[in-house]
Amino acid sequence: MTPETVPSKDGGLSRRDLLRTSVAAGAGLAAVPLLDATPALARTRRRSASKTLVMGAFVDPALVPFKQKIIPLFKKETGISIEMLQAPYDAFFAKAFQDGQSKAGQYDIYIMDDPWVPQYASAGILEDLSSHGIVGDAGFAKPFIDLGYWPPRQGPRVKGFETKKPTLVALPTIGDLQTLTYRNDVYSSAPKTWHELVTVGQAAMKAGKIKNAYVFRGVKGNPIVTSWYPIFLSFGGKFFDNKWKVTFNSPQGKAAADFFVGKLKSLAPSGVAEYDSTQEGAAILGGDAGAIIQYTGNAISSDDPKVSKEVGKLDFATVPKQVKAIAQIGIFIHGVSASAPNKDNAITFMKWFATDKAQLALALAGDVPVRTKPLQNATAVKKHRLLPTVLAQLNSGAEARPRMPDWSAVELILGTELNKALVAGKGGGAALDRAATKATAYLKRQGYYS
Repeated sequence: MTPETVPSKDGGLSRRDLLRTSVAAGAGLAAVPLLDATPALARTRRRSASKTLVMGAFVDPALVPFKQKIIPLFKKETGISIEMLQAPYDAFFAKAFQDGQSKAGQYDIYIMDDPWVPQYASAGILEDLSSHGIVGDAGFAKPFIDLGYWPPRQGPRVKGFETKKPTLVALPTIGDLQTLTYRNDVYSSAPKTWHELVTVGQAAMKAGKIKNAYVFRGVKGNPIVTSWYPIFLSFGGKFFDNKWKVTFNSPQGKAAADFFVGKLKSLAPSGVAEYDSTQEGAAILGGDAGAIIQYTGNAISSDDPKVSKEVGKLDFATVPKQVKAIAQIGIFIHGVSASAPNKDNAITFMKWFATDKAQLALALAGDVPVRTKPLQNATAVKKHRLLPTVLAQLNSGAEARPRMPDWSAVELILGTELNKALVAGKGGGAALDRAATKATAYLKRQGYYS
């Protein structure tokens, strides 16, 4: 459950406000402080503590319930203490990746953003969990557990992993995906199609019920691609074929882009091309917008009177469809470092946290569980009314970003061109053609194809 439209309470940026760091960006890794000055001492100290483990994570409000409720519960039930070390999103990516490559042993478990799995796993940083008897059983929501395998169980694979058997290297930590939040005094029922969202929204704007029927993030790079993603998927778009050929500029992709930069822009605030998390959140929670597609952490804020002026007026539903109703996934996911000093304790945590009992505790603490039974638990649902919508969206359709180490670079190319078209209010299809040419050239340089 990752905030996307609401800034964190400490004023910092959420993880989706920060550009994904690519493994290929060596200069970026070198620009941040990496390992502690005395890793050998740290390893000795941690190995000597038989009932502890060290967990690393980026700073994010969604991890607060995890820290406050789950870590103490784990110690109570196992006697193992967790030392949790956190850093800002981009800094932690670099620290953890360097830790794994150098085998420094500063961390036993990494809590990652799911696009990191291809980067970390392809570099051999993550432990094979199946060798410790951990399985991705059917109790997990399938779209979530699929992200823990490398190479991926379906879709294209990067070179060197074409014929390798998928191995479980990470388990989902906290569920996070997009759903629709809508004003129930503007839409009498959840708009099931984009046509319905547009026509009802336009009428409400004309009648003066609402300033803007729809709001989204338009800033170039990750923000605009995240906003466009479910529209692209709902129109039937695919980013790549099984040989990594760029296909996002297919007729379906172009139709989605033209709809996004044209029709949806007409329903949005005039400055939407410069909208990011703060502006988007203010529009829906402040009463100016009629509908929004957002991640679970933001949706939960709908019922918080400290930040929402629309408590009682905001309801949840699956994203609208064109030919499908598919949302983007962006979960927290954790894996054991291959060089973990306290590997046995780390494996104990992995097994414990993968149970329905632990995941129910997570749901009751305020986060979104990753197993199906806790998502359906009546007590959890009563406390956390978004959970049935999360499950409905998983059943309707939910896709992660492409499982490749270089997605961040492709996303920046795509998001830059989409932003230009959004500013112009037209030319979405042409923007995709430009992005496809640039992305193809980049991937060729990276060795995806000759």
